[in-house]
Amino acid sequence: MIEGVKNIEEQKNPVEKADKIFETSYSANAEAINEVGGSLNQTFFDPMEADIKNLQNDFYNAKTTGDKKEEKKALMKLQQKSANVQNFKETWKMLGESAVDGSLSKGLTSNDKFTLAYATDPSNKPIVNDEGFVWKDVKMPDGTTKDITQSDINNSLVLRDDTTSKQLMDIASEAASSAAKGGEFNKDRQMATVKKLINPKNLRSLMYDDVFNTNSSFIEDIREAFDHPEMEDALTNPKHPMYNEEQTQEFLADYFAKKIEQEHSKGKPKPDETNEYGGMSASELVQKYSK
Repeated sequence: MIEGVKNIEEQKNPVEKADKIFETSYSANAEAINEVGGSLNQTFFDPMEADIKNLQNDFYNAKTTGDKKEEKKALMKLQQKSANVQNFKETWKMLGESAVDGSLSKGLTSNDKFTLAYATDPSNKPIVNDEGFVWKDVKMPDGTTKDITQSDINNSLVLRDDTTSKQLMDIASEAASSAAKGGEFNKDRQMATVKKLINPKNLRSLMYDDVFNTNSSFIEDIREAFDHPEMEDALTNPKHPMYNEEQTQEFLADYFAKKIEQEHSKGKPKPDETNEYGGMSASELVQKYSK
């Protein structure tokens, strides 16, 4: 039995504690979700059932008194409750699957990790409001106290963007093939292509995950090159005073363009001593001898 995920206690390093909680409890919580195929348990049915009964009473009373406005209002709320539950069931199933199928991104923040661990702990019971299930007054790793909503859970469930990763690898492969045929590398054009693939939804995955399957990532390379935590925080933390999402996307696009350029360089014909042109491409020969 794992220790229940409770509010972060006052301590020297609540972020480290949150990461540890995620490592020790989330996989176990997710396994319990998977065991029942992602079905919601009594923790969710009890508050939702009570809330729906109240709305049904409102609907019945309005219909009985002939109050069409209140009747319509109650019906719309009932329909919204149904939609909220259905949406949450899909998220709940994804929470279970993501812990075992490798689809979770390494770009989860400590708040993200704690949110997922806290909400999936069956001992933490939610209430229901117009937006869906809510966990009240939760102390977060960053020191804030907030209500965790369904929207918070969705935002915290940062998944690997394997689709964009494949697109970037395909671009790199095309660059290598082009180089083998004597094609030149146009960084500005590649930058423009890469920028179109980066957006707020996949930004964290592209920064933190191993996009090119090289056992590294944008963030890991930044850490190795600069060893400057403040710089990393400014690039990745929206709450940092120097954070600028467009600037971060620009740095990331430049990083990927350089990776693609490296693949282009690898694709160039290797110099051959038996080749009187030394392995130079046609365009390189023209450039050399036209001076």
